[in-house]
Amino acid sequence: MTDDPSGSPAPQILRRALLAPLRVAENIETIASALLALQRDARERLASVDEAVSALGAPLERLDRRVAQLQELEQAVTEQTDAIRDDLNTRMLALEQEVRGMHEPIEQMARDLATAVKLLPNPSDGPIARLKDTLTSS
Repeated sequence: MTDDPSGSPAPQILRRALLAPLRVAENIETIASALLALQRDARERLASVDEAVSALGAPLERLDRRVAQLQELEQAVTEQTDAIRDDLNTRMLALEQEVRGMHEPIEQMARDLATAVKLLPNPSDGPIARLKDTLTSS
């Protein structure tokens, strides 16, 4: 296996040492080729990502406009709701005052009605009862 008659491995070591820079150069070329291929793939993928992002631009702008419209609508509805609530509160306070103002006259009418009922003749006695007896007795 050795070319050297003395049987020493020195020529093989020397050959390997001389070929080592060539192997390193081959390895560097392989790594460089792989890096170039990786760079091309990365550019292609980044280009497709850029296209996708660009394609999302218009829908995102529309979405932003719609969000702004919804915020404006929400504000308008809130303002209207607050105005309705204020109007209802004002009307309810006025109604409460009217009902409180009617309380005393209603109590007075109830007392007057009780007095009028006391003044009515007894339906089982008096002229009405006699008229009833006369008309219904057969």
